[in-house]
Amino acid sequence: MHIEKLKYFIDLYECRNYIETARKNFISQASISQYISSLEKEFNTKFFDRSVTPIQPTLAGKMLYNNAK
Repeated sequence: MHIEKLKYFIDLYECRNYIETARKNFISQASISQYISSLEKEFNTKFFDRSVTPIQPTLAGKMLYNNAK
């Protein structure tokens, strides 16, 4: 796991918005999405519920955030 992925995860957790997170990190929204998907594959779980707006963290997402922060 890369520290960079965790940074993007933390930023997304706090912003709850892919576009805002991408702007904050000067990368594309697609890149943020790919990093988060890659992180979810590494842990074999979903960290965000994308069916609601703004996105909401799952229990696993809350746990990762608390440990990563």
